[in-house]
Amino acid sequence: MVVCAASAPGKAIIHGEHAVVYGKAAVAASVDLRTRVSCTEHESLVVLQAADLDLVVAWPVSKFEVFSVPEEGYAATVIPSASLLPEICSGFEIDPDSSNHADRSKLAFLFLYAGIALRHNNGCFAPAKFTVTSRLPLGAGLGSSASYSTALAALVLARCRAVKRPLTSGDRELISAWAFQAECFLHGQPSGIDNTICTHGGALLFKGGKICDTLESIPAYKVLLVNTRVPRNTKAMVARLMKRHDQFPEIVKPVLESIEAISETFWKLLKTSRELAGNNIFYKASELVQMNQSLLNCLGAGHPQLDRVVAVAASHGLMAKLTGAGGGGCALVLCSVGSGAGM
Repeated sequence: MVVCAASAPGKAIIHGEHAVVYGKAAVAASVDLRTRVSCTEHESLVVLQAADLDLVVAWPVSKFEVFSVPEEGYAATVIPSASLLPEICSGFEIDPDSSNHADRSKLAFLFLYAGIALRHNNGCFAPAKFTVTSRLPLGAGLGSSASYSTALAALVLARCRAVKRPLTSGDRELISAWAFQAECFLHGQPSGIDNTICTHGGALLFKGGKICDTLESIPAYKVLLVNTRVPRNTKAMVARLMKRHDQFPEIVKPVLESIEAISETFWKLLKTSRELAGNNIFYKASELVQMNQSLLNCLGAGHPQLDRVVAVAASHGLMAKLTGAGGGGCALVLCSVGSGAGM
């Protein structure tokens, strides 16, 4: 019998990839491809099953005795991921530097399960089976890891009665904060935009780790997401850009500022028009997409398959750009209403 369940959407960053890691503005929207997590009772084990990762792993509850609540308790609302990493890696024999999706998913799960129990359930570790399913492709730039972390955080917090339906704004902030810490296992230095949009949904302008503005939905126009099926590692892509940033700061910093200007200009377009297609505003938005893709290529985030998508879109009079960390993954094609039938 299912005790409780939670789900979270994926996301698409429309503008601001990589720049957001440096505190610049970015625009993101949720996509209705969801990760779902259900929890059922178990007699003695903590079980994680994720069919998309071909993952089934079970731990005796006694394994979690490696964790303990400090005598002074916890001052912070959310336990930092780094503080539990030594116990997780030694007690559960997981390589913290593994690039394997299954290993990183186990790290994130163990952190959320243990950390939330320590902080919100007085260190009581209840046996249970967690089943994860997702419609989001892995490593494609659509927020599969953030959706996973957010859905898990919401579920475990609900089990500990730390949040309840209907979710308040404070509940959502708590879910997002725990998901962000889990993302640190998955991406190393996340900006916070992925877990934020996966928690709150809709569309938002994000800067410096905070939501600046929100929209319940983006005004009506089509966005075509194209999966190049080229796998890439977000953590590695962010590290590559950081290396370029450190080597050529006088060049990279102005590029990041230009990307931020594109994000802010696009957000103003969204706020001033309820309909982007069929007028000059759509064409302005298309120009912003074209400029942003060129800047992202300058930063080293491109890939030949992404270039191919951009070229095919251009042959139909449409503009496209990568979404997410780049180096493969998905591209976003901005379409006017009524276009795309021949693509």
